[in-house]
Amino acid sequence: MGRVICEKDVAAPADAVWAVLADFAGFLDWTGGTDGGRSIEIEGSGEGMVRHLVLPGIGQMAERLVRLDDRTRTQVYELVSGQPIGMATYRATVVVSEAPGGTRLHWTGEFEPAQGADADAIVEGLRGSYNGMSDALAAAANK
Repeated sequence: MGRVICEKDVAAPADAVWAVLADFAGFLDWTGGTDGGRSIEIEGSGEGMVRHLVLPGIGQMAERLVRLDDRTRTQVYELVSGQPIGMATYRATVVVSEAPGGTRLHWTGEFEPAQGADADAIVEGLRGSYNGMSDALAAAANK
């Protein structure tokens, strides 16, 4: 199993960042909307809900919200369909905490590569995604 850990500090209040991230169904609201063929459909609500996504360059995928803890500002989600960036399985944990000047986002991703996929490329892809999502969360939280 592959594992990626990425921490990034952003200049936005932790409570505001958490409010954006905690809206699992609002993923496209802070990551670029529906431009360029991006879409989202939601199945269910709360823990156990599934977001079905279509993302250019990635294709169709679905993720299930496993845990949403307001007290610890922790979100856990897992891949239920699709093979984004070559992953057969994927589980992500993101923790939002106070940091000097703003917020620290701590991402942990665990994955199994799909047959023939390059684990190192997946690690780099996830690092890039985590950094980009951290910046997008901060931008949305500061609006």
